Amino acid sequence: MLAGTSKAGIVKTLAQQGFSSAEIALEIQTASKSPYLRAAAKTAQTLKKREWLLATCDHLARLDPGYNQQLDVIDTPAFEEFIKNYYSKHKPVVLQNGIEHWPALKKWSPQYFAEVLGTAEIQVQFDRESDAWFERHSDKYRKSMRMSEFVDMIENDGESNNYYMTANNTQQNVDAIRPVFADIGDFGDGYRQLFADDPAFSTYFWMGPKGTFTPLHHDLTNNMLVQIYGRKKVTLIPAWQVPWMYNDLHVYSEVDFPNVNLKTHPLMQHVTPVEVTIAAGDALFIPIGWWHCVEGLDKSISISFTNFNAPNSYAEGFKKAQG
Repeated sequence: MLAGTSKAGIVKTLAQQGFSSAEIALEIQTASKSPYLRAAAKTAQTLKKREWLLATCDHLARLDPGYNQQLDVIDTPAFEEFIKNYYSKHKPVVLQNGIEHWPALKKWSPQYFAEVLGTAEIQVQFDRESDAWFERHSDKYRKSMRMSEFVDMIENDGESNNYYMTANNTQQNVDAIRPVFADIGDFGDGYRQLFADDPAFSTYFWMGPKGTFTPLHHDLTNNMLVQIYGRKKVTLIPAWQVPWMYNDLHVYSEVDFPNVNLKTHPLMQHVTPVEVTIAAGDALFIPIGWWHCVEGLDKSISISFTNFNAPNSYAEGFKKAQG
């Protein structure tokens, strides 16, 4: 009944299994009165309405001939303009010339980190290639090593997705890499909430070799991904296409994107991914809920931040909704 099978179909199946007409009638009557069934039916109706609304929003968005074909690439505007045209519109954008004043843009490289923080004990995600679900199981793949050892692997081991210093390691690494946070600051003019006693506040660090890959997922906050060294390719899919994304666990999709098998995941034919490459000095605004995966095209160093001078605490509402 929860699956939508007709009563006639249930009667036929139970009769084939040897149940009498009286037994079948009693079972169906009992099940029909179940509060679980009524609650499930109500939930299913609500979900169908949400999916209808999301699909309608997507259909209307496609009336724009340029819908999700390419992102705007602009000089970093005044913060108020960014809020009006992108942040409040849930629209990604590539912003240029927003960190020209950061010393990090000229100083940071893997070798710089080896020289400045070579003896620092850091944590990295390691042995990622042993598990197809490495991002979901990231807590299992943590390894401590010296910064100089990590940089040596980046510089000499070639292309790899086996080791990566990611946002998931940031909290453990804050003290070790705190000195270099002096090389970054506000984005543009007034985009970030900054605290002198905690320059790492809501700032996440990424460093790895060419070939790193972060699989398809969405975030629970608005994010600014700032590229400081090397290049990354980011593929984005609109948040309202979630009904087709096979979201099987938390913020992850079960789809092996971009290697999509439409026989096993036919709904993916409806999604409209867009790719963008960001280079040193570029920043990509990734709105909350937008699906994305990220590939390192070079040895790469990035930071991302969530401490906008605008509301961005929506993750708390998500947690409450999940119970």
